[in-house]
Amino acid sequence: MKLADICRGVVLGGRFRLVDLLGDGSFGYVWKADVIDPDAAQLPPTVALKIFKDVHSGNKLLFREALVAQKFSCNRLVKVYGCDRIDGLPVMWMEYVPGQSLQELLGTSDAPTPYGLKEVLAWMRDLAEALAHMHMQEPPIGHGDLKLDNIFIHPNEGAKVGDFGLSKPLPAKFVDTNGNGAYPYWAPEILGKTEGEPGKRCIASDIYAAGVIAYRILTGQFPRSSWTECITQVPFPRARDLNGSIPPELDAIVAKCLEKKPEKRFQTGCELLAAIETFINRADSEPEVLKVPRPEHVSVPAAVNELLDYAQQLLVEGKVDDAMVRLESGMQRMSTSPRVLLVYGEALRRVGNFQTALSAYSRALRWMEQHGWSDDEKRDAIEGLAEVNVRLKRYEQAVKHFERLSQTWPDHHWYQYRYGVALALEGSDPKLRKSIEVLQELFDRKPSALIAAKIGQAHQELGQIDQACQYYNEAIMLDEFEPVALARLGHIRAVQNRMEKANECLDRLLQIEGAEDEAHKLAQQIGRKLHDDVRTN
Repeated sequence: MKLADICRGVVLGGRFRLVDLLGDGSFGYVWKADVIDPDAAQLPPTVALKIFKDVHSGNKLLFREALVAQKFSCNRLVKVYGCDRIDGLPVMWMEYVPGQSLQELLGTSDAPTPYGLKEVLAWMRDLAEALAHMHMQEPPIGHGDLKLDNIFIHPNEGAKVGDFGLSKPLPAKFVDTNGNGAYPYWAPEILGKTEGEPGKRCIASDIYAAGVIAYRILTGQFPRSSWTECITQVPFPRARDLNGSIPPELDAIVAKCLEKKPEKRFQTGCELLAAIETFINRADSEPEVLKVPRPEHVSVPAAVNELLDYAQQLLVEGKVDDAMVRLESGMQRMSTSPRVLLVYGEALRRVGNFQTALSAYSRALRWMEQHGWSDDEKRDAIEGLAEVNVRLKRYEQAVKHFERLSQTWPDHHWYQYRYGVALALEGSDPKLRKSIEVLQELFDRKPSALIAAKIGQAHQELGQIDQACQYYNEAIMLDEFEPVALARLGHIRAVQNRMEKANECLDRLLQIEGAEDEAHKLAQQIGRKLHDDVRTN
């Protein structure tokens, strides 16, 4: 069976009948399904099925998630019953939780919805109890993807935590992570100290995510609402500063969850649970109404493919700001899919936010490499990293990425050209000589004025003036209005006091739209006064 065949009423392997699509996430679909297998008496009549989109890597992800989750025996954690390949598809079946997710409860209306303090504390206690059970395992298990969408509110049984795709044992205090999960919930240690370096994850990272969830429930907004704020760690106010109806003791619990340093937070779900239960026991018996402000609601397509199509169409139409709003709103809910990060990186580049684009492309590429994506699938991420590093003047990193592009796709001449240019921008003598070698090879295969001019620049930077002039002249023979060659050769001729040649270069530069700055610099060098109309053009 193919994924395209999955729809309501379809029977999988004579065991399950699909009833309703519950969710379409980054890595899989979740369906409500009836159990029709007569030999499955141990299962409830209705379950939730997770069907992985990638049928090749699905086996690994499926069995890893199921292996972790089947250890749990806590009513606050969604029960995972089993997993297998059914009709060729990787499928996991688990407890079906009626009701809504916290995301649906908090994000479906623009109007403020007050909650009783008792209800909010019950949600927080249930979440802490779920974490306590996971953190008490040996070794402790970190959830890794706590967010509003993964907390389900059963109408009779309270809150339950689900989706264990990123959950794993944490035998050491800190383990490396590539920052999967939805970015508003990332603890500072997950980001890593430097770009390109994996972050760290620990049990207290779950506590931070729980603090983000509590902050969002109590204030109507995330501590850091955009990718940029998260990456740059913009300070945020305490919850009580935004909502004065929050009791001070509860505000202190949330603030401790959100401490920047992991060691200052509650260290396990058990500690958080104890703090919440202590506060509940002290709270007034009458429920206090929390006046929770609601942020402006932005309509965002739920499915990854729908979000991507919508954002890409906005980019095509030049509506970059609208695309970024939709992408960031969607990314607050879903795990940071590499495909979403690539489109987000493109939008960031268009508005000149290159530092944040660097982070988006880096994380996308690390995820792809960790999960065995093909070179063709990684191509856009590598290209984005290369171009962004040039704009940030991180030339050594740009060289590395352009070299990889040129070697992986040798017939793509643009990559070899950009590799040669990046080598020259790095500026050291060895890199300049390598730049000449790379560009010369390309020039021999495909002569062009632009390539000749760049080879000339590299020779000039090495102090090889005769060779530089030779290539500048060759560039001008191929295109008499090649601006780089004309400007560079004109300056050399002026230094050599060959003013007639320098003026010839200037005359041509003045005819090139966009070369006004270089023309004025050359005119100033040779002492030639330009007409006012030329200066202002």
